[in-house]
Amino acid sequence: MTDSLPDSLSNSRLNLKKYLAPWVLVVIGILFNLFAALITNYFISLNHEKLAQLDERIESVDIRINTYWQDRQNIERKMEFILLLQKPDAIVVQYIENFMQQIIKQYHLTAAEYDTPDSQQVIRVIQQAQEQIVNEIDEIYFDKLILEKEKKVLVGVNSRLMSIALFMQLLGLILILAKDFQRNT
Repeated sequence: MTDSLPDSLSNSRLNLKKYLAPWVLVVIGILFNLFAALITNYFISLNHEKLAQLDERIESVDIRINTYWQDRQNIERKMEFILLLQKPDAIVVQYIENFMQQIIKQYHLTAAEYDTPDSQQVIRVIQQAQEQIVNEIDEIYFDKLILEKEKKVLVGVNSRLMSIALFMQLLGLILILAKDFQRNT
């Protein structure tokens, strides 16, 4: 019974060598390298395109946020200017009325009926416009956060795919080199 154990062990080694012929290891190694190249060149490049699109959208959102902040600051400066000009001069009154109409139209505010805009009406319209601008900025910023979260997910997927591709390449190379190792034993 003890003599049959070494025979069965040597038979299993022969069967193992038969199934793990050098060309099998080389083919498996090449397949792993091909899969790694496919992952690297196809899936990761697709994600890079999506990342570039997300970066463009994020940049566009940043530009819109900056534009809104500039609008808010410009409106505030004009309000201060208008309040300084509160004189019964016809040119000043016309400037104030034009500015009020422009703000009401641009920010879709409810136009209050007035004969001659006084400082309280100007302040009220400016505050409504500024409030709307801040609300727009909040909405846009929320969109930016969503885009950045999508970008973070894609970067994580790319990182995992790169790790898988690298592992497959290394495993493929090990299997190809195992052919030489098996020949020497």
